[in-house]
Amino acid sequence: MEQSTTQARYVSPETAGSLARQTTLGVLVAVVLALFVRGLALGSGVSLGPTGASSPFAVVPLVMSTMVAGAGAAVAYAVLDRLTARPVRNFLLLGGLVFVGMMLPVVLFAPTLGVTLIGQLVLIVLHAVVAVPLVAFIVGVVGL
Repeated sequence: MEQSTTQARYVSPETAGSLARQTTLGVLVAVVLALFVRGLALGSGVSLGPTGASSPFAVVPLVMSTMVAGAGAAVAYAVLDRLTARPVRNFLLLGGLVFVGMMLPVVLFAPTLGVTLIGQLVLIVLHAVVAVPLVAFIVGVVGL
């Protein structure tokens, strides 16, 4: 009789240290990707909307919001790991809800700040390039 085994497609963090390490790597990759997308968008010459230090396309807000997102994601995963039997599944569900929820300010609030339609599309892409590496590293789909 053949014995079947199941293998996880990911290596979830088992300690606070491994969660911190995986989150840090996810944040670093997310920052690099976000800055790359920002560079492409600004280099294309299209109008995105407001400029200056408080612009959603400025480097400091982009990097800081990515770091805050990483910290929030790590805390959320830690809570789900402690309180639920299936933290990865629940984290993916929560991440999807947060991602959809974060589209509301992009669509409803960003235009009031002068962000153009192209700028809104760039913000959506920025949200995606931040969310994907964070989730992938935190749940252990990608790891080093």
